[in-house]
Amino acid sequence: MSARTYHGLTLDAFQEEALDAIDAGKSVIVAAPTGTGKTLVADYLVEKVMADGRRIIYTAPIKALSNQKFKDYKALFGVENVGILTGDVVLNSEAPLLIMTTEIFRNQVITNDPTLESVSYIIFDEIHWLNDEERGTVWEESIILAPPHMKLLGLSATIANAHQLVEWIGTIRQEDVALIEEHRRIVPLEYYYFSKDTGLITYDKLWKYYRQRITSAPPQEGSLFAPTSHIDLIKVIQKQYLPALYFVFSRKQCADKASELASLTNYLKPQERKQVEDAFLDHFGPEEEWSASTRLLRRLAVKGIAFHHAGLIPSQKVLVEELFLKRLIHVLYCTETFSVGINYPVRSVCFDSLNKFDGRNFRSLANHEFFQMSGRAGRRGLDERGYSFALVDLNYMEKSPPPRFNINRLEPLTSQFKLSYNTVLNLQLTLTLEQIQIYFQKSFAAHSNLQIHGHLIAELAQLEEQFGNKGEHVCKHADSYTCPVRYLPKKTELDRLKRAYHALGPRRQNRVYGREMARKIKNWEKLLSQTPQKCPNSKLELCEKENKQRRKLQQSMVDIRKELKTLPGQDYFFNEFQYKKNQLIQLGYIRDDELLPRGECARHIYVQELLVTELIFSDVFDTLNDDQLNGLLSAIDFESRKNDYFQRLPVLDWTPIQELSRYIQSVCGTDSVRYDPRVSIIVYSWSQGLSFPEVQRLSNLDEGDIISVIRRTIDLLRQMRDAIKEPALLQRLKVCMDKLDRDEAAVLAL
Repeated sequence: MSARTYHGLTLDAFQEEALDAIDAGKSVIVAAPTGTGKTLVADYLVEKVMADGRRIIYTAPIKALSNQKFKDYKALFGVENVGILTGDVVLNSEAPLLIMTTEIFRNQVITNDPTLESVSYIIFDEIHWLNDEERGTVWEESIILAPPHMKLLGLSATIANAHQLVEWIGTIRQEDVALIEEHRRIVPLEYYYFSKDTGLITYDKLWKYYRQRITSAPPQEGSLFAPTSHIDLIKVIQKQYLPALYFVFSRKQCADKASELASLTNYLKPQERKQVEDAFLDHFGPEEEWSASTRLLRRLAVKGIAFHHAGLIPSQKVLVEELFLKRLIHVLYCTETFSVGINYPVRSVCFDSLNKFDGRNFRSLANHEFFQMSGRAGRRGLDERGYSFALVDLNYMEKSPPPRFNINRLEPLTSQFKLSYNTVLNLQLTLTLEQIQIYFQKSFAAHSNLQIHGHLIAELAQLEEQFGNKGEHVCKHADSYTCPVRYLPKKTELDRLKRAYHALGPRRQNRVYGREMARKIKNWEKLLSQTPQKCPNSKLELCEKENKQRRKLQQSMVDIRKELKTLPGQDYFFNEFQYKKNQLIQLGYIRDDELLPRGECARHIYVQELLVTELIFSDVFDTLNDDQLNGLLSAIDFESRKNDYFQRLPVLDWTPIQELSRYIQSVCGTDSVRYDPRVSIIVYSWSQGLSFPEVQRLSNLDEGDIISVIRRTIDLLRQMRDAIKEPALLQRLKVCMDKLDRDEAAVLAL
């Protein structure tokens, strides 16, 4: 039987299995290593659905991936057949194929958007983002609430507990979900560590070299090992292993390291350099209009080197990506966001460090993070192998040893379910109380806890049975102090305690700790009052061995009972729902199980819904001009990075906002409101018409972060527009959006 093909490509076994499951009308989860061809499965499904005259939604975790898929699918199916919905842009929303961020889909399903009735399939790209601490709830709610008529296709890198995920989806949706797993990479990966002393080396040989060196080297001042830099690694790999992604967990270091390499190396021929220069002129116009960061990027890119991170403005990121795809960038320094979804394979991947700051502290990369990034290495059809290289400092091997990653020890997906006030309001509106209880029982958290509870109960029963079946040498005295095995250690301890008590002397014996020792001695003497049995030494040894095993069983049973007590009950989330609902009743959002105007408004707001709603229903907006209103909204939910700096200039009077915040916090707790007035100067000034360079001087934010703040403000204005009905305020919100949506902050043509 000949292998199945798709558009001239011979399918791998897992691809063929996935397409067969789609043809059978099933929901499907595909878990396979990065670069193995999961995208082909999605392309087949999209083409099949559209050919049948039905609609399909493609969701992605980040806007960059949404934008890329929008471009790809426009080229495949035509502009008129593809639409996009993100916080930034809404284009062709009636198209048969809609690309959107997962948040947008979640908002549609939780509000029962009627447009979903015509959608037959939903694709969740990077479905393992369900594990994301900040945003995982979005995936969980989307899967729970996806309409029954809508089939699912989930695409993911390898998942440790894929069977559990599929079992959960199948259970809550009451359908057979096909799991397609592929563990083999088409292009095998090799993993190496690197230092200047060792060169490229495996993990075991790295430690062997280190131990031999520290035991044989004579005492000396200073460092025993040579310092190693990214330049040393690039020099070693540049002849055979480029193009390379070089992961650095610092935006500033991305630019600095790219500049260091460019001062020493040039990878481009004259005609390639000309291509790069022309591309910069096409993208950014005359050079005198360029920003400093664009000039820096050009200086690097003409040598085949670049950097990429969230702090770049969108047009810069787009150009770097285009040059990279054209193989005009040979070394790209980037942060880990470049590893998410976007299909830019390379021959090798480098790690400047195997530790990262996660917002709270520095930690080693998790297995799934390392393999997600390493997975970019190895280009199908071009490379026989892909390579992963990690920089190590041998001077810190003992203090901070490099982690040893294992693809067979990937961290399992766990639920990150969190209940928002927005969810409470939408569930209250659309479901009965009984249905809401069922909704929470459908969560991945509840499913996982139920499974864990079942496993623990079964394990406890097994241990209790083992403990109940006394060993052949365990007699009736085994659990009392008449057994010599228990008596003798306790008697030794009692004698030691008596000696310590007598050594105190009468004066200290009358103090609190002396009286406590006396009480303990009395209790132990009572326990040991009976004469122990006389047993031969051979029997004592056997009893001691079996008693040791029984003590282990007892401790295991204690541990399991403790774990069972810590597991959340089946009603945990429902109780939290009731608690938050009562808070909303106090705030005037719900009465007699009906949403009041405030509640109806807040259910359409997905960012700080309580604060935004209170602002809408207060007279605060009336006291502000449009620029101040934009400045105020930009501060809502803004999360600053360490060392962010803003000029302190008067924008508006924050007293009313502080009073509203205190009111909300008095009912809902101190963590229910978040805003940062410092950032408002940026959006306020931009709204006033200042140029981008002028706005840049007001803070030390990267250009891309400034754009992001402005775009998030526009997104919040759009949410407010959907939430209110007052014509005058609707018109004002449109004016506010128009003032922000201009020049560098406008969405690029997609």
